[in-house]
Amino acid sequence: MKIVVAGSQGRMGLMIAQLAREDAAISAVLGFDKGESSAVVKEGDVVIDFTIAAATASLLPAVVQAKKPYVIGTTGFTPAQDAQIVEASRLIPIVKSSNMSLGVNVFFKLAQEASKALPEYSIHIEETHHVHKKDSPSGTALQAGGLIQQASGKTVTYESFRKGEVIGDHRIIVKGPSDQLEIFHHAESREIFAAGAIAAAQWVVRQKPGLYSMFDVLGL
Repeated sequence: MKIVVAGSQGRMGLMIAQLAREDAAISAVLGFDKGESSAVVKEGDVVIDFTIAAATASLLPAVVQAKKPYVIGTTGFTPAQDAQIVEASRLIPIVKSSNMSLGVNVFFKLAQEASKALPEYSIHIEETHHVHKKDSPSGTALQAGGLIQQASGKTVTYESFRKGEVIGDHRIIVKGPSDQLEIFHHAESREIFAAGAIAAAQWVVRQKPGLYSMFDVLGL
């Protein structure tokens, strides 16, 4: 399999490329950062994108035209950009997740189960990231909240903190009248996101057009 890394000179792009080169199932790692991308996209079997929302939206038509599976880890999309991705998924298979970490997606599932099992409890999500992160609340926090609301119908509240170089901490607080349950995930290295993206790429190349999540990749 040949993978194409969008934003190949960024922090995530470099890490994805490094891990991919160590994977025997991947024969080539191609990439681009800025400028013309269409030719590079055509050469690969799957595209992995951890750039910014505007860049992903601009790249999307080229990926669709080349009929390549697409793994999107970008966050901060507008409703219109999200709609474009949904439309594109009718033509190509897309895995889209604000957090590709395998552990975080199990964390999501646990949160869904807790919210259903404790219908009278409130849900509050706290997230902490590095000071360079632009979107707030984080895409991961919003995805967790959306999944909880989908599972239980509950309204979720959020609180964001930006400190130093924190990679990503997420805490889901399930609070009742006389006790409190907390589900916590701490990211120690960005490698967890890169490894998850590569797993998603290896999975999505075998799929039909559609919009998939990491739950699909993990079979949750």
